[in-house]
Order: sequence, then structure tokens, then C-alpha cells
Amino acid sequence: KKTTPKDEPRMLLDTPTCRLWYKPDNVFDMPKVNLMAQLITTTVYDSPISSCLASLFVTCLEEHSNEFTYLATTAGLHCSFFADRSGIEMQVTGYSHKAHVLLQRIVNMIAKVSDLTTEELFNRVKDKIMKQFQNFLVSQPYQHAIYGLDMCLEACKWSMHDKIQALEPLTYNDFVAYATRFLDRVRIELLVHGNVTPDQAKMMASIFTDGLKPKELFLSPELRVTRLENEETTHRFAEFNPNNSNSCVGIVYQMGPMDLPTNATLSLLNHLIKEPAFNVLRTEEQLGYIVHSGVKTSGHDVKGLFILIQSDGHDPIYLDQRIEAFLKNFRSHIVGLSEDAFAANIKAVAQLLLEKNKNLGEESYKYWNVISNQTYIFRKYEMLAKEVKGLTKSKVLQFFDKYVLEKSPHRRKLSVQVFAHKVLGRMKEDMAPVTVAEDELKEFKRTTALYPLPKEVNVEKLAI
Repeated sequence: KKTTPKDEPRMLLDTPTCRLWYKPDNVFDMPKVNLMAQLITTTVYDSPISSCLASLFVTCLEEHSNEFTYLATTAGLHCSFFADRSGIEMQVTGYSHKAHVLLQRIVNMIAKVSDLTTEELFNRVKDKIMKQFQNFLVSQPYQHAIYGLDMCLEACKWSMHDKIQALEPLTYNDFVAYATRFLDRVRIELLVHGNVTPDQAKMMASIFTDGLKPKELFLSPELRVTRLENEETTHRFAEFNPNNSNSCVGIVYQMGPMDLPTNATLSLLNHLIKEPAFNVLRTEEQLGYIVHSGVKTSGHDVKGLFILIQSDGHDPIYLDQRIEAFLKNFRSHIVGLSEDAFAANIKAVAQLLLEKNKNLGEESYKYWNVISNQTYIFRKYEMLAKEVKGLTKSKVLQFFDKYVLEKSPHRRKLSVQVFAHKVLGRMKEDMAPVTVAEDELKEFKRTTALYPLPKEVNVEKLAI
């Protein structure tokens, strides 16, 4: 059976409050549908208080929905919802003939959360979320390093300490007041993919618009990203959990917004570096049990090369130095690749990008990814594979020299260093040109330039 999509999603509906994307299942021929929706609103993350109230709203929604969602699960239907930076994202998946019934129940419940939530439920949910926040502070240092990277790179991201302080004084009356206006102004972005007709997809969209009766958004949420201005910026802080003996370093070499050729080069470089980084840093030098390399995306389109090490035996400054030493030697590794070896790596990356979808869900997630990041490039992987096949060793070396190699005028390195309490004495040593302490982070972001938002895509040409 062929598993290559025969077409791509098309826009069925575009109004100020709802945009509907539709793709029939003409690949797997299953009696199922995947519905993915984002209820976009600025009220979900405009302050730490709003962020906490949105989490309370979604958790209360889950509590109220448990009774009928459990029964739906026994009939092969599933749903989930969570708050993100742009609003509420929800999914309904399973057998298509009854999916609209479950969707209707969920939308009805969204509209009634403020009326149905008792003060007892509110207090229980508030306690649950507070425990989640506090549990994060005792999670692994590598999670704190990634969090530190996001705190530096995302212009508007509330710290965990901000959210704990915001959650503590919230009252039941605060929640009711918020819940009644939470989705007053919203834009719904919706993908319906599976065994349904265009009319059935429009009917699902109308369940949202009729049930929520949203008004047009004044402004859409903006995911702005810090544009690093120095060759090297370091953010240092003590590990939140004093009982954890591990330190961690997470490094991003920021490259900025990506067009397809640059994205393809980064994809190949990431593939080339993954195995040598693990072999050298983990196996040979035994720097730490957790060694990871990959691509870090901030906002919708700002990317960079990402390397992370968590170690019980070494401090973050030493780990940073060993990563730099590895990268210097890695350039020689690229130069020494034979033509056949380089061609084999290109083939491997292209095959990975062109890998056929294994199921309907995998195909849906690929579509939803480019809908939610508002690029609407549904054949992105196909286009990237074509670009990768045209890469040469000299192009990869030029890219590496420009963005990663030390002393390059275009290099923008951010090193987040999490110090275990046993090595706190080293925090003031070997300071980078720009070293940002935890209490200096807000000023750093206030005074640092931001990347412009990506240009808005004209989606009219994608309509049916």
C-alpha cells in the first residue's frame, strides 16, 4: 500500500474567527479522523497570572470532561487539551462516525467551565498545579538548562518562580472572572484530516463557532525571539535542587530565521555531528551520562545548533571548553570525509526527510506542525530533501565556519551553565564577554534586539 500523500490540506473556510484546513484520508483508507484545533488568544500568556489561570482553566476542563471522555475511550475516541503560549490546543482522534459527538460535548463543556467549577475543585486543581511547578524545580539539571535557554531566547517567557508567586494568591473569584472572559475574543485554527467529507469538516468547524461564539481578536499572540548580538553570551545560575550533584551546560549556536537552503544545510550538519559528538564527549571523554546534540527552534523559525552535556564529575565551564575543543576537531572530520562517505550522509538525511508516514496520526502531525507555526509549507520535508541532495562539502564547511567556528564575526553562541552546589565556587571564574546572572535576565532581554516576525503568508491561494 502506498503511504505517500496524494495531495495536501486545503483551506475550506477563512473568517476573522475561524480558519479550517481539510485533508481527506486518501492514503491509509481508515474509518478514522484526526481533528486538531488551536484556540488562539492573547489572554493565555499576557502575564504570569494569566498563564496560571489558563492552566487552571484547562485542568478544570479535564476534570469536568473525565466522565464522558472515559466512555469515549472505550469506543475508540480520544481527546486531549493543553494551554500553550498562543492559547488552548486540543485534539480529537478516533473513529470518524462519532467524532463530532465527542467534539460537541467538549465544546459545550468549555463554555460551561466557569459555571460548573466549585470552589472545592478550584482549590484541589490549584494545589495540583502548584505541585507541578514545584516538582519542576527538583527535576533534572538538563531540563533546567533547556529552560534557561528558553528564558534567554524567548522575549516573553515567564519564569517558574514568577508563576509560583502568581499562583499562590489566586482565589476562586479570580478564576471565575477569568473563565467567563477567557475565550471572549479568539481565532480558531483547525485541521480536519481523515475519513470525512468537506461538508462534515465544515460542520465540525461550526461546532466551535456556534458553541463559543467568539469575537474577532484585536491582536494575535507574538512569539518574539532574542537576537544575540555578541560572539558569546553566557547565562549562569545555581541548580535549583541543592541535593542534585549534577551540573549541566546547554549551548546554542544561533543562526536566525531559516530559508529552505539554510535549513537543509543545518539538517545535514546536525546529522554529521550527532554520532561523533556522542562518541567523543560521552564514550571517549566520559564527560557525562547525558550527551545530546540537535536543532533548537525558538519562536516559529529561528534555529540553531544545540549541544548539551549533564555531568556529575565536571563543572559547566569545563564542559563548555570540551565542546569547543570537539568542534575544532570536528571541522577536520568533515574535511576528511571521502566523497562516498559524504554522499552516503546526504542520502541518509534525504531518506529520513522523505520517509513515508507510518499511520494517519504521523501524517496529521506533519500538517499540523506547519499550520501551527503559520508557514503553511505542507511539502516542507520534500523540499528540504531536494535541497539536501544539492549540498556539497564546501557549502557545509562554509556554513560551519560562519555560524559555529570560534572567532567568526557571524557566530552567536549562547551557553547556559547550571552549577551543582558542590561547584558553586567556580561560577565567577572564566567569565564570557557577556555573562548574565539569574537576577540580570530581565534587563538582558529588555536591552537586546529581537528578530522580526516572519512575513504573514497569503493563504488564499491554498483555498479549495
